Amino acid sequence: MNSTPNQPDGGQTPTPPANTDAVVVPPTQPGAAGPPSSLLSVPYLTETLEEAELLLGYAAEVGIAVDATVRDGVFKARIAGAAGGLTQQHAADLLTSLTTLAAKVKPVTVESLRTYATPRDAREAIHFYGKVAIWVGCMIVLFSLVTFVSTSVADRIKADVTTANALAAKLRAELGPWPDSSPAPVGVKDGAGQPAPLSENEKWFGTPEPPHGLTAVEIITDLQQFTATTREIDGYARRLKHFLLDFGPLPYSANRTNDHRARRMFELTPGLDVRLAGELRDRVEEYQTVRGFANNLKERVTVYYGAIATCILPVLYALLGAGAYLLRLHEDQVANRTFVAGNRHIARFLIAGIGGLVVGLFNVSQAVTISPFALAFLVGYAVDVFYTFLEGLLQMFKRAPGSGGAPAPPPTR
Repeated sequence: MNSTPNQPDGGQTPTPPANTDAVVVPPTQPGAAGPPSSLLSVPYLTETLEEAELLLGYAAEVGIAVDATVRDGVFKARIAGAAGGLTQQHAADLLTSLTTLAAKVKPVTVESLRTYATPRDAREAIHFYGKVAIWVGCMIVLFSLVTFVSTSVADRIKADVTTANALAAKLRAELGPWPDSSPAPVGVKDGAGQPAPLSENEKWFGTPEPPHGLTAVEIITDLQQFTATTREIDGYARRLKHFLLDFGPLPYSANRTNDHRARRMFELTPGLDVRLAGELRDRVEEYQTVRGFANNLKERVTVYYGAIATCILPVLYALLGAGAYLLRLHEDQVANRTFVAGNRHIARFLIAGIGGLVVGLFNVSQAVTISPFALAFLVGYAVDVFYTFLEGLLQMFKRAPGSGGAPAPPPTR
C-alpha cells in the first residue's frame, strides 16, 4: 500500500478530471451581461404594440404609404413578442415606428380609431348636440312667433288709433258740440195743436238739414266706422294683454255687472233715433278709455318684446349656429375617423352666447347688410368671425388720433 506524501497544508492532492480537453465555464461575475430577457411583460410595450398595429392597419386601409422599416419594426415586435423574446432593440424600433405612424396618419389618432370602432360614443355626442339644436330652435320659434304676433297686434292698434282719432275730429267738426243747455228739438205743430213727428234730420242733427251741406248717410257712415274702429281696438287690446300674461278683468268693464251691457258699450244706440252729437260724445268717452288702455299695453309690449328681440333672440341664434357647426364637425370627424369622445365643447357654446349678446346690444349689424339674427347665427357658427371683429375694434382703439394710422407710442415715465 503506497502512502501519499504529505502536502504543505496537510491535505490530499485533488483528483484531476478525466477529460483534460474540457473547457471550464467560469462563474458569472457581477455586472456581466446575461442572456437576453423578454420585455413583453411590461404593460407599456404591450399597449404600444397594439397602438402601432392599429395605426398601421388604418394606413394600409386608406392607402397611406409607409416605409418598410416602419412596417418591419411593428411586425418584428409582434413576432418577437409572440415568441416571448421581445428585446430592447425591438422595443426601440417599435417606438420609432409608432412615432412615424402617428405623424403619417395625423389628424387620425389611436383614440379616434378606437372611438370609431365603438360608434356608441359618437352617436351619443351627435344626439346630444341634436337635442341642444332642437331645444334652442324650439325656443327661437316660440319667442319669434310671440314677438311677431304681439308686434303685429300692437301695430294694428297704433293704426286703428290713428284712424279713430281722425274720424273723431272729423265728426266733431261736422256735428258740433252737444248742446246740453238747449231743449230737445220739437217738431212743427199740426192743425190740432199737437207736435208733428220729427223728421230724421231733426232727430239726428236738430235741424231740418244736415250741417255743412253733407248728407246724413256720410255722417252716419263715419260714425259707424268710428264705433267699429273702437271695437277693433278693444279686441286687439284683449288679445294683447294675454301676451303680457295679464289675465285680469278689463279696467273699463270692471264696474259693469251686466256682461251684455259691457259688450254693447262700443255699439251705436239701436235704431239710432237720438241726437248724433250726443251719440258721438258718448262714443268718444268710451273710445278714450279704450285708447288709454290699449296704448298702455302697446308700450309694455314694445318694451318687453323689444328686450327679447334685442337680448335673448340673438343669443339663441348664436347658440343655434354653434350647435349647427358642432353637428357638422362631428359628422365630418366620424366620417374621417378623427372623432374623440368626451369633448362637449362647452366653451364654444359660452363664446357663442357672448357673441350673440354683443351682436344684440352693440348693434354691430349696421356695418353689414344682413339682419342681427343672421349675424348672430354666423358668430355662433364661426367663432373666428367674432374674434376678428373684436380684434378690429381693438386695433381701432390702439391707433392714436392724428397719427395717420400708426400705432401710438408707449407712454414715457
